[in-house]
Order: sequence, then C-alpha cells, then structure tokens
Amino acid sequence: MTDRLTVREVSCLRLLEGGRKNKEIASQLGIAERTVSNTLQSAYRKLGVSRRQDAVAEFRRNWSETGHRLSMSPAGESSSSGGVSGTGPQPPSFYRPTPPGLVNTSVIVAVFAVIGVLAVLALVTSRAFHGLG
Repeated sequence: MTDRLTVREVSCLRLLEGGRKNKEIASQLGIAERTVSNTLQSAYRKLGVSRRQDAVAEFRRNWSETGHRLSMSPAGESSSSGGVSGTGPQPPSFYRPTPPGLVNTSVIVAVFAVIGVLAVLALVTSRAFHGLG
C-alpha cells in the first residue's frame, strides 16, 4: 500500500469534499469523467474506504494537503508504539511535510550553484579562445 496520495487524487478528493459529482470534477480539472472515476478508486484503496463519504472523512482526518498520511496506522487500528494513550494518532518522527507552495531551498541553492559554475566556465573559456584569435 502506498503512503502518499498523488496530486490528482488530492485534487479530486478536494472537489469531492465540496459535494461535486464525477462529471463536475472532470469538467473543473479538464480531464475525462472515467479518469476521475479511476483516480477516486485509487484514492479509496489508499484511504482504506469504499464510499465517497468515508473517503472525504478519512482524507480530512488523517491526510495532509500534500497527500501524506498524518498517522502511522490506518483509522480504527490501535498503535503498538507504546505511546501515551489519549494523545491521538501521531505522525512518524521523520515526517516533516513541506508546506504547500514552498520549494525545498536546498534544491534552489544547488541549481544556482550549478548555474554559477557554468557561467564562470563559459567566461573563462570565451576569454581563453578570445586570446587565441
């Protein structure tokens, strides 16, 4: 079982939350109604449900907007981690979701570093060839 919903599954579930039918979801997302149906069936499997209402409730309760499960065990199962009772489901200790709309800054820094190195190499190379002419 996958621990993450796809972007399309989250989009469909969000629209499903608003009470929309598959045809309306398809129209809003610009995809075929059959694609919506297949996407929702995939999401239902990941959520461990079989009905629309249950999918919406499970998504609201245990899933983030980025499609990550917020609890270690599926709804209804008890945790065997030996945690304090009454605290509710806890996300795994390694789980730190990136807030929606933000990009990992280390990726941006790495991209600019590569661009900088390439710019310096281009400058050095052009000056070397310019000196030969």
